[in-house]
Amino acid sequence: MDSQITPAFITEDYLRQHVGLRAGGEIFLPAGTRFTPSAQQMITERQITVKWRDDSGRVFIDEQDEAKTSTKQVHPLKTNNARPENACVMCGSNIADKPALMTHLNDQVLVPKTHPRIALRGKLDSCICFCVMVQCAMENQPEILKGFMADIRSYLGQLLQAEVTEQPLPLPSLGEFDADEVHRWSHKPLAYLGHDHLLPEVSYGQQVAQLNYLRALVRELELLASEVYLDDCMQLSRNDIVAGLNRLSSAVYVVMILVLQCEKGHRDILKGLGNEVA
Repeated sequence: MDSQITPAFITEDYLRQHVGLRAGGEIFLPAGTRFTPSAQQMITERQITVKWRDDSGRVFIDEQDEAKTSTKQVHPLKTNNARPENACVMCGSNIADKPALMTHLNDQVLVPKTHPRIALRGKLDSCICFCVMVQCAMENQPEILKGFMADIRSYLGQLLQAEVTEQPLPLPSLGEFDADEVHRWSHKPLAYLGHDHLLPEVSYGQQVAQLNYLRALVRELELLASEVYLDDCMQLSRNDIVAGLNRLSSAVYVVMILVLQCEKGHRDILKGLGNEVA
């Protein structure tokens, strides 16, 4: 979300210009703001989770009961305030004081920090940090590309949440374009994006280089996740996470090519996204 003043009522146009609109995604808005009917319809249709954040960084979600809608404060990284249990994965006993070596695998079990899934989360944390740095460097890019980057950042957060909560993860999308369409663009960029495949090159500039590094970080995550979730029978226990990371690297690659096109003066390519190729 941009750092500028947010209007009291969020319109559909404002959502398109300032936040990621990936289906099933998550957005943060200042507490006290409300949606116009058309903006609310867009949020509902795309099943986007809205979290409200006040000036102190506290996060709230809306709760619907039979009588009315109310807000509830939640942990910024979760949608509930349930206190995790401290059951040791090795002995099964509850640990009163969690040792520095141990951490939560989920809300029930403690594991050593050397656990492969904890290592994956650490790499994912680093990737999220760098993604935000890329977003900060893209303030002068077209709004649609900033929205795409917001979707990528949102998906990384959803991926981390899905890993921790062990809930299923959908494939990533960019704005109104689904994962399959973005995947086609990444495989045939000359046809769909007006520029052929890219290799690292200093002449492309810093923002393209940063995006390429983000793509490589996502690819490293995919390889690590394949190792973490592959069992002795060569079956993936979390095919959704591996597939999601595979498609996410394609999404970053697409944004990288589009940024290069815009910096070369070819912003009109953005207007043709989604058009059929003859």
